[in-house]
Amino acid sequence: MLQGLDVLLVDLQDIGARTYTFVSTMLLAMEAAGRAGVPVVVLDRPNPIGGDLVQGPMLDTAYVSDVGMLPVPLRHGMTSGELALLGRAVLGYDVELTVVPVAGWRRSHWFDATGLPWVRPSPSMPDLESASHYPGIVLFEATNVSVGRGTALAFQVIAAPWLDAAAVRGRAGAVPGVALTDTVIRPVAPPDNKYDATSIPAVRLRVTNRATYDPVRMAVRLLFALRDVHGDSLVVRPRTLDERAGSDRLRRALEAGASADSVWRSWAGELETFRGMRERYLVYR
Repeated sequence: MLQGLDVLLVDLQDIGARTYTFVSTMLLAMEAAGRAGVPVVVLDRPNPIGGDLVQGPMLDTAYVSDVGMLPVPLRHGMTSGELALLGRAVLGYDVELTVVPVAGWRRSHWFDATGLPWVRPSPSMPDLESASHYPGIVLFEATNVSVGRGTALAFQVIAAPWLDAAAVRGRAGAVPGVALTDTVIRPVAPPDNKYDATSIPAVRLRVTNRATYDPVRMAVRLLFALRDVHGDSLVVRPRTLDERAGSDRLRRALEAGASADSVWRSWAGELETFRGMRERYLVYR
């Protein structure tokens, strides 16, 4: 399929979370290009949620899928080009790879610091606020809870017909850098087919401090609150959750009745190891 090509160009806007499939597409293309002897050039793009913070659980390679091929945390703080360099090394791809850097980008820059217009990388990523919550709220795609697909608030809410928003907010408690409020959404032709044309109660998330906000911690707090408040209504698809979380550890903790913050604290050591490991692949400072 690639025979006769001089070079394979990759120009994709990632969203800063392991579960976004664009990076998997890039890695599979790199593998194929290597076998065909075709060089790969990645035209790098900014990480829209910055390159400083790394958050959430690491991927166990036993759970590799199209929503995660690399042993990185849910929020990895890397660009597509940096992930290409890491992936070539970790996955052992024999491919000639060039990363064309983004001029002027720094790890501290969020997308709105670039001066570039926001263009949806996919239909359910309407703005930077959605991208800010995505690394955590994506976990709810493995449940019967809506994440707001089919509305202007995709990945800024969790919602369901049976949801007692105030009770779930109270049970989840406060996490630095984010505010929770009650609202109502009405999905229209949602691509996940959850609650089409139905007005449903929701908890909405708004970032108040980017430097302190951990979207994965907040999402796990909300998931465990749903378990406690709506255990009879919440449905979790085990393999889907495991693939998004990167292992079965989160699900097993959920099933065992563990506290959300005990799970969050358990990631600290692996995140510190990852910070050191990723250094050799970083293009930007």
